[in-house]
Amino acid sequence: MLMKILLANPPWRKGDFYGIRAGSRWPFMVKIKEGEKIPGYLPMPFFLAYATAVLEKNNIDVLLIDSIALGQTDEEFLKQVKKYNPDLFLIETSTPSINTDINWINKVKDMLPRVKTILTGPHATVFAENLLKENKSVDFVLSGEYEYILLNLIKNLESGGCGDNIKGVTFRKDGEIIKNPPAELIKNLDEIPWPARHFLPIYAYNDAFAGLPSPNVQIWASRGCPYRCVFCNWPQTMYGGSSYRVRNIKDVVREIKWLIEKYQFKAFYFDDDTFNIGKERIISLCKELKNQNINIPWAIMARADTSDEETFKIMKQSGLYAVKFGVESGVQQIVDNCRKALDLQKVKKSVLFLKKLGVKVHLTFTFGLPGETKQTIDETIKFLKELNPDSTQFSIVTPFPGTVYYDILNNKGYILSKNWDDYDGNNLSVIRTDSLSAEELIYCYKKAIKEWNKHIFITRYLMHPIKSLCKIIEKPERIKKIFNFF
Repeated sequence: MLMKILLANPPWRKGDFYGIRAGSRWPFMVKIKEGEKIPGYLPMPFFLAYATAVLEKNNIDVLLIDSIALGQTDEEFLKQVKKYNPDLFLIETSTPSINTDINWINKVKDMLPRVKTILTGPHATVFAENLLKENKSVDFVLSGEYEYILLNLIKNLESGGCGDNIKGVTFRKDGEIIKNPPAELIKNLDEIPWPARHFLPIYAYNDAFAGLPSPNVQIWASRGCPYRCVFCNWPQTMYGGSSYRVRNIKDVVREIKWLIEKYQFKAFYFDDDTFNIGKERIISLCKELKNQNINIPWAIMARADTSDEETFKIMKQSGLYAVKFGVESGVQQIVDNCRKALDLQKVKKSVLFLKKLGVKVHLTFTFGLPGETKQTIDETIKFLKELNPDSTQFSIVTPFPGTVYYDILNNKGYILSKNWDDYDGNNLSVIRTDSLSAEELIYCYKKAIKEWNKHIFITRYLMHPIKSLCKIIEKPERIKKIFNFF
């Protein structure tokens, strides 16, 4: 029997907050702004889009719905699901959204009793057997990167199977929960067709950090990371370790060129786990961008210590506009404690050099890593002000299940909540450290934001009053932003 498959990133809202789930390595909720239908920042749901492309390539009837990007209401989403009437219904879940996602599974199962339901994603990977044990409405869990696991499961079901012997699948058989061995990682990324973006509201996806022009498009040129940060979610859950795989440079650039020509994007962003690994590879990519006459700005998610000045220069010459560096802390001991293997002196050197080149710099920091104290957070704020990047973001570290840091904190009794709804490092803290309570971490997080905003006001408004006045005249809404600094 041929099957119809629906892959979904369903609505996730609570009061005045949107949830950002599929495509995010750090799922969280963000406050809805007045008149806003979708979040201003929205990552591309790559796994869903790649999985859809694989199914299309194999002539399977498939539909992909990203309700968050569409701004769909619950009713609109359910209406679309009912109209398509799938045989299989898949949600890519996350830790803070899991309760919402189970609720969606129940609703779809009630509406379409014959449908078989699937959960995927980091949280589902870690708790595959428990999810089936505790939720009769869940029929399958796919663990890790799931594009070909899903394809193999569909072929198995269409031929009369039940999921048996399909690596990466957890399922029920005769009332027993069976967890098959894990699937191997996809060795050759070039065998995967480009993401099925035609199902999606393509211009809804946006990561315009440091002023990256919009509309911009997000690209993956690699998967995984060879480093071993204790808190990092996807490498430990979706990829099962420190693997690093890359795509063929020419194919990456072909995809970029096609996207620009078809959709007229004004910029693109390499949203890799870690983009800038392998000097020759990066230089080859830059040369190919020039060869193909791609002359729009681009940005990268990167490490500050894996590219030298020569490489940064070549990247700038081929259009590099901005970089996003995960620094985590301004204290070397804290960085060492989280096993990031990053030298903060190299961070300083790279940031200063990039600013000199005219490349925008965005830095990210997270509070609550091993050894964190009020003093280390103060030193991080001082370090940030010294570097004075174009933009920054803070979070409270969230110990996602399946990570080393979750186990470290759990063994110490420092995880304060097992209510997965609370696992939102943008708004809450579910941990304490040796020195700081959850409340103190939240206070320090808010303090860092306020200190950074004051720094911006002093260095970019007070020191440049005429330029600032022109900006306010150009966009009066900036007045409100200035008042928010205090």
